[in-house]
Amino acid sequence: MNLVKSPLASQNPIQVKIQINESKRVFVIGDLDADLTKFEQALCSVNFNPSEDILFSLGDVIDRGEHSIALLARFKELGVHMCLGNHEHMLLESLLAKDKSYYRLWVENGGRWHLDATDEELAFVCKQLLNCPLSYYVEYGKIKVGLSHTTHADWDWQNPTQDIQQAIGTLLWDRSLTKAKKPLINPSIDFSVHGHNTTKKPYWLGNSYHLDTNYLSGKPTIVELSTLIKQFSSM
Repeated sequence: MNLVKSPLASQNPIQVKIQINESKRVFVIGDLDADLTKFEQALCSVNFNPSEDILFSLGDVIDRGEHSIALLARFKELGVHMCLGNHEHMLLESLLAKDKSYYRLWVENGGRWHLDATDEELAFVCKQLLNCPLSYYVEYGKIKVGLSHTTHADWDWQNPTQDIQQAIGTLLWDRSLTKAKKPLINPSIDFSVHGHNTTKKPYWLGNSYHLDTNYLSGKPTIVELSTLIKQFSSM
């Protein structure tokens, strides 16, 4: 996709680094498509404890479903670390930059819910999303994990580009890695985890893990980081 210039996303950090003690339970959840019920079911399936556990979202929390605003409010309550997804990007460019190209694309792909929202609700949504980075670099014990909505095979997790247009294209929109289906190893990270590219079952592709199952399987995937580390170590 050829993206137009994105003035709003330039306010979002390209990467945030977080160090987490390996004694903590850390979970990653894929695309939710504005379904609060499925989100709560996913939390229950792993006995998520918001006072002890940590949760990362890979973006595309909003659109298509009925609970975009409610989900973001729930994320705020739980302290979820959320990556920006391409749907959140479309919202920001549409509502804040008044970009007509993004607006048409957004409305055609699940963004019509905003027409029934109040100005106060939309202001809350924009404020929440402007705080979301494009990616997280997580140091979990000795393991370094990259988290973003999507990625490209040659993304440098150690020294990410500061070119915001390139970062947006790579971390929010790119599909080349999964389309090529080549098990490439990115040497700048132990492994990375992504949504965006729909699949019936999560799968490894080299040292990247892809778990956007909600659209095709009927429920989002939530996985504990320690489980992925064990899987990766045994490959």
